[in-house]
Amino acid sequence: MASQAGPHRLGWRQRLFGSLLGQLRLAAFSSVLLGYTAASAFTLLINQQFLLRQQKTGQLLAAGPLTLSLDRSSSAPSSVNARHLRQELDRLSIRERLFWVQRRDGSLLLPGLVPGEPGVNQGFIKKAMAAPQGTWQDLSITLLLVGTDLRLVKDQEGNSFLSHPLHRSSDGSLLWVAEDISTNINALRTILLGLAGIWILCLVLTLVAISILTRRILQPLRDLRVIAAGVTSESLATSHLKLDRAPLEVAELAGSFNGLLDRLALAWSQQRQFVGLVSHELRNPLMIIGGYLRRLQRRGQNLDPEQMRALATTEAETHRITRMLNDLLDLSRSESGQLQMVLAPVAVDEVLTTACDLARSQLSRPLLLTLPKEAAEGPIRAVAETDRLQQVLLNLIENADKYSLPGRPISLNLSQDAGKLCISVQDQGIGISPEDIPKVFDRFHRGRNAIEHERGSGLGLSVVKLLVEAMGGSIDVESEIAVGSRFHIHLPAAQ
Repeated sequence: MASQAGPHRLGWRQRLFGSLLGQLRLAAFSSVLLGYTAASAFTLLINQQFLLRQQKTGQLLAAGPLTLSLDRSSSAPSSVNARHLRQELDRLSIRERLFWVQRRDGSLLLPGLVPGEPGVNQGFIKKAMAAPQGTWQDLSITLLLVGTDLRLVKDQEGNSFLSHPLHRSSDGSLLWVAEDISTNINALRTILLGLAGIWILCLVLTLVAISILTRRILQPLRDLRVIAAGVTSESLATSHLKLDRAPLEVAELAGSFNGLLDRLALAWSQQRQFVGLVSHELRNPLMIIGGYLRRLQRRGQNLDPEQMRALATTEAETHRITRMLNDLLDLSRSESGQLQMVLAPVAVDEVLTTACDLARSQLSRPLLLTLPKEAAEGPIRAVAETDRLQQVLLNLIENADKYSLPGRPISLNLSQDAGKLCISVQDQGIGISPEDIPKVFDRFHRGRNAIEHERGSGLGLSVVKLLVEAMGGSIDVESEIAVGSRFHIHLPAAQ
């Protein structure tokens, strides 16, 4: 009843997408990655917008006298007001922040020369006015200008300027400003690099934390798999999962698993008791029936040959059912720990002779027994139990007879070597396929060619292995399709 463990070596795709641990890690890390990316982008956007608002506020404060002069010049045009407007343009315009006026007719009023500074480039001014507003611009860092009247341009020296109309007078004239924001961009770039470093560090730490936490969360499921893989019919009652501080859902699953094991243990115990009771109750009536059949055959002088054959067939079937019940009893006793063996030195050659004599009375084929020369000098002894060893031999002979063609002999051979005795039972039957040999002693297993050849319970060889190992021995088989099979029983020799 032990469950098979899954494969230990999986490809990375199966580990990532095919396992619960991989899916949990992928989902958690994807969520964290999305969250960190969104938070970082939002933080960068907030900083950028703050810098832009701060920039515009400073420009408005700096241009306060200039806006007043523009409004006076527009509402009351005069040479005095025009001269004052020009003076304010010259006074407030510096290399890093330029102001100019765009008249309603499209003409431009530019600031004059600033001492120690180059003159104002009209080409740059026109470029600043003509630049598309509210766009993305790549400056090693991206500024979001969507939904604004801001324009981003570069001068001949590669400095970045942010330009926009700052004020509109009553006659439609516009006060423009173009301010060098290279310093601000460097500040944003520094913020971005810092955010990127923190972002990468946090992602790495989060990935490690997710890996550790998901492994700890799923460890109870791993324990459940290990225990389930080790459950056998003998350990049903003791294979309970004990979890400390497990999540509620896993604890509930463990409780259900333990309840299932308890129910299986109870059902398995009841099944063993039922098999043992039925086998025991049926064995005595069958022995009585077999005794009466033998008595009828001995006193059946008035029976015709057909009736005698019917009695012989009935007696043989009775013996077969009795052996099957004995096998069931042995399996039931073994599973409940009640199979007892009284091991002692046994004359193996005598047991072989007796088993062959009993089998010949049931077989219609030759049964050949070969003993070593040492048997003539005295019994060849091994540590075993006489009745169980005889049961093993009869089961092997019956198995050989079942899968052999009519008339072909069955050979038994006894040999001894290096303190061990070897009993070989060989047939010339249908053989066992190579893929079935590793499972030939498994309970209820039957080879494919055996199923086509003859029906059976699939218990005989499993009982043989059980009894041989209970006597301290071992059994193996070698076989070839359409040639036959040879079973080797190895028993420790008696000292």
